[in-house]
Amino acid sequence: MLGLKIRQIEICVDTSGGRFFTSIPFDDGLNIIRADNSSGKSTCINAIAYALGLEDILGPIRKRPFPKSLYDVIYDNKIKESSYYVQHSFVSIVIENQFGIEAVLCRDIFGDTKKVSVTMSGITSDYFLGTSGHVGSSVSENGIHNWLAKFIGWELPNVVSFDGKEVRLYLECIFPLFFIEQKRGWSEIQANIPANYGIKNVKKSALEFCLGVDCFDFEKNISKLKFDIALYESDFDKLILFAENVAKFNDVKIRVIGDFNSKNTAPYVEFNYLENEIYVSIEMQELSLNKLIDDLSFDTKQKIPRNEILDSKLASLRLLRRKAEKLFKSSELMNISINDITKKIHSLNSDYDKYLQLKHLKNVGGDISSKLGTEKCPICDNDLYDTLGKLVGKSAPMSLDDNIVFLKNQLDFFKSIKSSNAQKLKEIEADYSLVKSKIEYEQEIVDVVRSEFEDIDGQIKMIIREKILAESSLKDVQKLKATQAEINNRLSSLHSLWLSSSESLRKLKSEGSDSNKGKVVGRFVSIMRKNLETFRFNYADIQSISISLQTLRPEQEGYDIVAETSASDYIRIIWAYTLTLMEIASNDENIKHGGFVVFDEPRQHETSKISFANLIDKASDSLRYGGQVIFATSLDKNELTAACNNKDIHLVCFDDYILKLQKAVS
Repeated sequence: MLGLKIRQIEICVDTSGGRFFTSIPFDDGLNIIRADNSSGKSTCINAIAYALGLEDILGPIRKRPFPKSLYDVIYDNKIKESSYYVQHSFVSIVIENQFGIEAVLCRDIFGDTKKVSVTMSGITSDYFLGTSGHVGSSVSENGIHNWLAKFIGWELPNVVSFDGKEVRLYLECIFPLFFIEQKRGWSEIQANIPANYGIKNVKKSALEFCLGVDCFDFEKNISKLKFDIALYESDFDKLILFAENVAKFNDVKIRVIGDFNSKNTAPYVEFNYLENEIYVSIEMQELSLNKLIDDLSFDTKQKIPRNEILDSKLASLRLLRRKAEKLFKSSELMNISINDITKKIHSLNSDYDKYLQLKHLKNVGGDISSKLGTEKCPICDNDLYDTLGKLVGKSAPMSLDDNIVFLKNQLDFFKSIKSSNAQKLKEIEADYSLVKSKIEYEQEIVDVVRSEFEDIDGQIKMIIREKILAESSLKDVQKLKATQAEINNRLSSLHSLWLSSSESLRKLKSEGSDSNKGKVVGRFVSIMRKNLETFRFNYADIQSISISLQTLRPEQEGYDIVAETSASDYIRIIWAYTLTLMEIASNDENIKHGGFVVFDEPRQHETSKISFANLIDKASDSLRYGGQVIFATSLDKNELTAACNNKDIHLVCFDDYILKLQKAVS
């Protein structure tokens, strides 16, 4: 489906000395604008994109994609060069869609640049560019890009952005396939796709949309599910971190039971209290505190002598201090172990890299015999000797490849130990912190018991105080119990969402896509190779050029074609690829094309004159299938005229500045 035809472009520049003006009509088939350099060819070409609100495809965002002659100072001709100051300038373009409906778009160049006026059937409506509030011009009924997409007959899909949100596949991401501007457009296919929209795989998405392959929604759903899964896993990590902070604040130990990536039960957290050198659950702590409060009620006869209470508390304190000392020593030993393992990993990495380099040197034919050191064992660092006493048997040393595999296994082994020890160290440090807090708490109680030892009512006061503390602790336990339940509910919900998305992703991948990609690519390759042959591309190389099913862009024997061809050959590939896309769209309603192709200075990198003449022939052939091609060139006038002789080509030549002063004001 060919979407548009350009019927006419007009540029007006109003100055205090009169109006500068040009009007260029366009036909079906090949249209060529010929003028010398710095005469205004690219200005006319850029005006086409600008009038359609697509100036982002002309390169990095700039204030104006035009020379100063359209908004500052303009000169009347190259000989006299009288200067005139610009007061106002605008561009007007006449376009026609596939249904034969015409529209005139008018946009200021120097003036109100964010408005485009559209006239159809004598009725003029204004549309905005950019974003208004939270709605952009590609979505709003008052946006020019939304209007233009409907006028072409396209329903633009939503695609996935880098932050996982769905955004519109903007027209500016599609038109670089049809519009090749001079400065950067010839560097590669789709060179001027804007990067500021944050769309994932934007080049591929634009090609999938144009070629009408079915995997577009499939890959969008794949990306969305992957993003959701990563988000759930990130939320899980954040929730566990929150739970660890809760445990620190409440002086309890946390256990994470189960694996978030498990397809069975959801993981959950469990908070444990340290009591008499053992860890007890929240439920057990709640039960113990309730029993203690009952035992400390006023009608209970306390028969325990105060010295026994003090001895019991001191004994408990001694046990806690011994436990703290043991944990501290364990922490020191674990740190030493981790440091030793880190050094071992560093040494193994060094040897592993060395052996990989030696293997590479050997593979390219180098002699490595003198580089294999045998003074130290790469694993235990012990000295190696030529003899170890009387040798009973003799075994061959390991080969280079065997050493590499062995070192890799050792690296994985020691890294696994280091990771395990780091986790153990984290648990030891958490236990040590918990025991230290318990020691401080028990020391406070011992101090209170001692201070009241001589008080006749000291035991009663102690019972009352202990009951108050127990009741306060019970409230804290009950709050922590509620927090634990809330965390586990959220973990269960997250796991359920993760499980659902993971299962959907698995099914989607197993089902695959009902894509007609292979058939479309096959047709594309066939026509593109014929075009390359027309442009005198090396025949042997032509057969190695194809279209990647992954990127839908040209490749040569599976490699990026930019790296495999000369600059002039790559220009021919851009010619062939761009014209092929328009040709296959002309007879297939499922393939979408802007309807016209623009080449600004297509004879790049001194492409041969014969190849360029063949390009003119091929481009003029677009008339046969209803396409439209627009060239802007500074090729010698006589050479160009000869190349276009006896061909159905609309040729417009300018000998001076394209913008002419219509009437000077005296």
